[in-house]
Amino acid sequence: MASQSNSESVWASLPEELLDSILGRLASMVDFIRFSAVCSDWRRIAYENYRNPPYDPQRRHQLPLLMVPTPDSSTDTRSLYDVRGKRLYDFRVKVPYHRRCAGSSHGWLIFVHDSYQVTLFNPFSGKSIHLPPIRRLFFEKRIRDEVDEMSVLPHFEKYQYEKKLRDEYDEEEEEYVPDIDEIVFYSDGEDEGDELEQDEEEESRDLEFGPKRFHESEYSIVRGVLSTNPEINPNGYFLMVIYGTQSRLAFIKSGDQHWTYIDKSICDQNVRDVLESGYVHRGLWYRRDIVYRNSLFYVLDKLGVLLSCDVKTNLKVEKITGLDTLHNKWNHKTYLVESSEGDLLRVIRVIEDEYCYGMTIKFVVYKLVDFCGDPHWTEVNSLGNDALFLGDNHSISVVAYDFVGCQPNSIYFCDDCDDFYNHGGPNDIGVFNLQDGCVRRHYTLTHSQRLMPPSIWISPTFL
Repeated sequence: MASQSNSESVWASLPEELLDSILGRLASMVDFIRFSAVCSDWRRIAYENYRNPPYDPQRRHQLPLLMVPTPDSSTDTRSLYDVRGKRLYDFRVKVPYHRRCAGSSHGWLIFVHDSYQVTLFNPFSGKSIHLPPIRRLFFEKRIRDEVDEMSVLPHFEKYQYEKKLRDEYDEEEEEYVPDIDEIVFYSDGEDEGDELEQDEEEESRDLEFGPKRFHESEYSIVRGVLSTNPEINPNGYFLMVIYGTQSRLAFIKSGDQHWTYIDKSICDQNVRDVLESGYVHRGLWYRRDIVYRNSLFYVLDKLGVLLSCDVKTNLKVEKITGLDTLHNKWNHKTYLVESSEGDLLRVIRVIEDEYCYGMTIKFVVYKLVDFCGDPHWTEVNSLGNDALFLGDNHSISVVAYDFVGCQPNSIYFCDDCDDFYNHGGPNDIGVFNLQDGCVRRHYTLTHSQRLMPPSIWISPTFL
């Protein structure tokens, strides 16, 4: 015992400046945890460095692990898969909700219950944070449940009944418009006689829920992103979500009792060209992804429009880029990522549409340039040393060279195309290399695992 005590005192006597320098060179959370296990003083220093790093904050981006069903298809635990060694860790994490994760951000999983209450759960610490329900999702559910009854009503009576429901659930107001079949929509620059045609099948894919879901509520949030780890800043974090069939925005601050909804009435002055475009004539906003950067949330939609949202004081929404039609097909999925160098990347995932099997065939990457002058998206052919991790999670970039075995200039992805779960399950998991343009599969689910909730990337946390 004396020998062990003397050994610990020797390690504890090392200068803190030296230990800080060592921690600044550790990229992997595994190494961080091993450092903290040396002695109590080293754990204290590791804890302080994790909360307030004296080194490059970008190095706090841990290599995500893929949370997958366990080999025995357990309903209350999940396995963690490491892409570097292509192996499952021996330990499992306990996940109390046997349902789809609506998101993953800063090491926290996001779950939506049948009551539309939102829960943040950290599988590494076991802590939960229960947030109030998103009331406007009740409105959408009522509309879906009563669609048959409403469909037989005359157009104006249908509008009046819907307005009553909107008032009941604090839903934003909609102006009365004539029957949609009597309206012709035009895109910018088109002559009056040129009708904007949109394929009904593509439109229905965006408007409707898939025929078989685990639970409707599980798919009511498209994306959820935290401003920071709630365990590091429990009184000052924000959560922004893209929710509902129209992919709208809402956010909540720690301690709030209600969600704040970002309505069209707030945004139309800044994004009028989006709201008036024929592509969104039925109220669709096509919001797809969110990042938190420099104290602002940035939101990207399917048509290339980038918004900045300042939610800290008075809500302020500004449009940064305008609408384009580069990737408006149903089989193109859009992501927004901050690179390791601080650039905003617009990433397009192209999914094969033959037979609707929903397997990824390639990615296209754009970078936001001339941010202070004329901001626009320009295609790039390389990610440099970065590796991206995309799926239902908060989109993440890491410096691949910090993690031995992680491929640079690559995009790791997992299945987030819930419309295709009836075609073999959520099994679209792989890595795309931008240099050779090839997709390689790095993890395959068994037949029984494809019936489990989908896999998701999660960043391990120290706390």
